[in-house]
Amino acid sequence: MQGKRGAFVGRDIVPCWIADMDFEAPRPVVDAVVARAKHGIYGYTDASAELEDLTLRRLKTLYGSTETPDRSWLRWLPGLLPGLHHAVRAACQSREDRVVLLTPLYPPFLAAVERNGATLVQIPLIDSGASSIEIRFDLDWERLASELAHPATRLLHFCNPHNPAGRCWSRDDLERVARLCVESDVVICSDEVWGEMPLEPERAPFCSMLGLLPSDGGGGDVPGLRERLIFLTSPSKCFNVAGLDLAVAAVPHEPLRRRFCAGGSDAAEVTPFGYVAATAAYGDAESELWRQRLLLYLRANRDFAFGALTQAEGVRATCPEASYLMWVQVPGLLAGTTAAAFFEAHGVGLTGAAEFGGGDDCVRLNFGTSRATLEEAVSRMLRALENL
Repeated sequence: MQGKRGAFVGRDIVPCWIADMDFEAPRPVVDAVVARAKHGIYGYTDASAELEDLTLRRLKTLYGSTETPDRSWLRWLPGLLPGLHHAVRAACQSREDRVVLLTPLYPPFLAAVERNGATLVQIPLIDSGASSIEIRFDLDWERLASELAHPATRLLHFCNPHNPAGRCWSRDDLERVARLCVESDVVICSDEVWGEMPLEPERAPFCSMLGLLPSDGGGGDVPGLRERLIFLTSPSKCFNVAGLDLAVAAVPHEPLRRRFCAGGSDAAEVTPFGYVAATAAYGDAESELWRQRLLLYLRANRDFAFGALTQAEGVRATCPEASYLMWVQVPGLLAGTTAAAFFEAHGVGLTGAAEFGGGDDCVRLNFGTSRATLEEAVSRMLRALENL
């Protein structure tokens, strides 16, 4: 995929576009996949009791679920993308039904709405202008409240931490969003796959929608959220196993869970390799140590890329609080030229903003690579900017 479906093959291009990393998965994950491959039988399988227990523990600890998760909540998926589609089907019954999104946003969110016959409503995030060099996206609360209150709105597709904005939405943000959805009887599908990759937890801690559920024996911070929440996550991004196609949905409310499962009745099977990789990622102490080392490396890469690129005149970028994805805005492009095409012509493969619902002057940079590769990509970008 780094060859962009053949577009970069045979060309001198540093690929920094697709959202996976250039690092080997943790050794326990590799060993588990190899051992499963040697088994020789690759038939249908289910998640083990061990994996379910590890996942429930992770929802309670890393994601901070205030209600003790139950096995009945879980729905295993062959990747996160099917979950986005299933959520639309669970919430919407006609083309008039509306799904609200906060853009720029990972393109499959938009595609899931359009391909399932619902009406797409995009609310642009607001660039709060943190500084002359930093883009910091915030929610447009007035517009969000208005669109959620529309009588035909059925679903909010929410991304936390946000791709590509890199924001870990604060607990206050989450409470406000959840209350707006409850007030208007809107389902929230919260994709929290990047929650395992906070880069500055001391300054911008990751908070989950699961942390707003009723506490065991209590009323909860947002009464009514439980009946409207679809939560999605996966080891795919953090442990670099996206090609093994495994994700999990947690849907606490049984009637909504039934609708979600019915909407996913056409889903493919999860492979045994996805299950064993997740078990090793979530259950082996070495995998957790690997994750902590990874976050330190990515934070240093982020600081390098942000510092270098924003030295160029007029360039602004996000300084992401989570993930390995940076949103970069480039001034002074010729009319009709996109930032992605401009940098590709100078030997760097980035993701263009248009498919995210963003402007042509922006690109998404993946810094989940070796420092040497990142330095080469950034050097080429800076040389290109000198020619503007």
